[in-house]
Amino acid sequence: MELYKELKTTARYTAILNKNWINSVRDFLQYLPRTYENRESIMTLEQINLQDKSVVCSVKWLITDKWFFQKGKLKIYDIKFQDELWNLGKIAIYNASYLASKIEKDKRYIITGKPAYKFWRIVFTNPEVSPSEFTELQNNMSEWWIFPIYSEMNGIKPNRFANKMRLVLPKIKNLFSEYLPAEFLQKFGLMWIQETFKQIHYPDNIDKLWQAKYRIFFDKLLRVQLHSLLTRKDYQDWTTFNTECQVDRAIIKDIVSKLDFQLTNAQKKALKTIIENLHEQKPMMRLLQWDVWSGKTVVAAIAAYYTFKKFWAQSVFLAPLEVLADQHYKTLAKLLLPLWMRIEILKWSLTKQQKDKVKQDLKDWKINLLVWTHAVIQDDVMFKDLMYVVIDEQHKFWVKQRSAFNKFGSPHILQMSATPIPRSMALAFFGEFDVSVIDELPAWRKEINTKIISESEFLKLKTRILTKIAQKQKVFIVTPLIEESDKMEDLKSAIAEFENVKQLFPWLSNRIWLLHGKMKPAEKDEVMRWFKWDKFDILVSTTVIEVWVDVPEATIMVIKNAERFWLSQLHQLRWRIWRNSLQSYCFLETKKKSWEVMKRLEAMEQTNDWFKLAELDLKTRWAGEILGTMQSWETDIPLEILSDMRFIEKVREWAERLLQKYPNLDWLDWLQKYLNERIGNVLA
Repeated sequence: MELYKELKTTARYTAILNKNWINSVRDFLQYLPRTYENRESIMTLEQINLQDKSVVCSVKWLITDKWFFQKGKLKIYDIKFQDELWNLGKIAIYNASYLASKIEKDKRYIITGKPAYKFWRIVFTNPEVSPSEFTELQNNMSEWWIFPIYSEMNGIKPNRFANKMRLVLPKIKNLFSEYLPAEFLQKFGLMWIQETFKQIHYPDNIDKLWQAKYRIFFDKLLRVQLHSLLTRKDYQDWTTFNTECQVDRAIIKDIVSKLDFQLTNAQKKALKTIIENLHEQKPMMRLLQWDVWSGKTVVAAIAAYYTFKKFWAQSVFLAPLEVLADQHYKTLAKLLLPLWMRIEILKWSLTKQQKDKVKQDLKDWKINLLVWTHAVIQDDVMFKDLMYVVIDEQHKFWVKQRSAFNKFGSPHILQMSATPIPRSMALAFFGEFDVSVIDELPAWRKEINTKIISESEFLKLKTRILTKIAQKQKVFIVTPLIEESDKMEDLKSAIAEFENVKQLFPWLSNRIWLLHGKMKPAEKDEVMRWFKWDKFDILVSTTVIEVWVDVPEATIMVIKNAERFWLSQLHQLRWRIWRNSLQSYCFLETKKKSWEVMKRLEAMEQTNDWFKLAELDLKTRWAGEILGTMQSWETDIPLEILSDMRFIEKVREWAERLLQKYPNLDWLDWLQKYLNERIGNVLA
């Protein structure tokens, strides 16, 4: 039956749903509420117990009047309201213009806060405020105390969704059937799928609502794990290596003895694991996490040398940007060329003749290691015997390139990431990879000295900056702009900061430069080369310097409006001045002194541990924002689930058991199809 008949609505309403991928009642039921209105705890003013000073109350009210006045530096908003029984109350808002701006006259809201009796009236001071979108509900819905709030869709109001959703609730039992084995449901205490959809839309109580959300979140996490396991199986089934020989430790000792530094214990442990993986019959799929200057490139390079000497096979290093590919090439050439490995780089700046020569030599096995960006995955680039692939900054590219490597016989893959990912998240979202972490820095490294400063204190850094410049050291000044933004205000702000710095150091005006995201790639590369080649001393830049560019002489960084950055981003930025044995200084300038801002920034002062900072970020950000590549079905899993390592390990274990025990059941295909569909946003 057509959707508009099932929902007893109009063709116009149905057309809007169709444009949003809702083409059936089943799709409609998978459009989940974004939040809920709990009317169980909502009171009238008469029901409030003013004797209990600690009680927090919720009241639904209609705004009747709103006015503003200022008393010295104090901004005061006086807002009058009436509850559903026409009792009058008042909201007092002090120095919170944002909160006051959300409240409009003649609209209904739910206020939550501690009430007090002042001026012959009940008053709420700076309360929490949320719109009350359900003022009139049809179809006798009074028995439901917890009401679903849906996102508005092209003019379709939330209350209309609520009415139509309740109309089709009886169809759930015919449209959804349980696809997980009973033992699985019992093991994890999961609600049956039919009951899940009923309770997610119209829960009987808060406990039932949480169980329904838990099932939805569980299914999302299970989908990630199944996808990871199937992906790993699919990739590894392409080839089987004949590498049953023993590990040749003499090869490793030979190259390690030629290093001008000692490997850390963390490097040795990671290297040992990678070499052992190279001797396994199935292709390695390993994620190597690292902190700056923790030696990840050296570990990957030693494994490439081992691949060459032990198996006489080829390797490739992939980087997301040409400037980073150049950096890798120089590092690898210095280490491996003296060991008789031929290394080449393939990049756009080469002539066609040069490119063709590299491609032909690669095919003829004259090149042992190739460095390039992910553009190396082209039809005319062929390897004679590719066995080992290193992908730097895996979140920049992976899915497309992984499938492309199948044509080369599914080589071993080592993915390196500088994004600090908590262990639970690494397991949850990169389940197809084994994970190694290099979290130990060389003994000669000094901790970055990080300090929060005000705008006036920034001016006092003038003498220190001049002293460092006199010592041939360099300075970054970073502005918090969003590189993807097309707003000219961003560029104007960067230019304004550039001019301010020039005014602060007038005698150095020709030694100060500007770098921003609106520049062409070639222009950015040229500016960075000039900076490294000592053509200027101070670089005013947007966050484009998050790209892994090596400027060892840079020892001071000032991050303007630091409160606008996440901790992980701040840490990645200050890495730019952690490239040498000199003492480095990072100054976090902020105009905001709120408790929340100071607590976050103080964490930067207290630790250089990227995992600790990532954990703090995880408490205030969605996982997808940290990883940068996650899809909507991955970003709304609540923290208590995402950070529960034991739970994630159990899901992983049972996902493996499902694939082993029920490999040919119809429900597996159906589950994959179902979990790939759009299932909406549920707030934790």
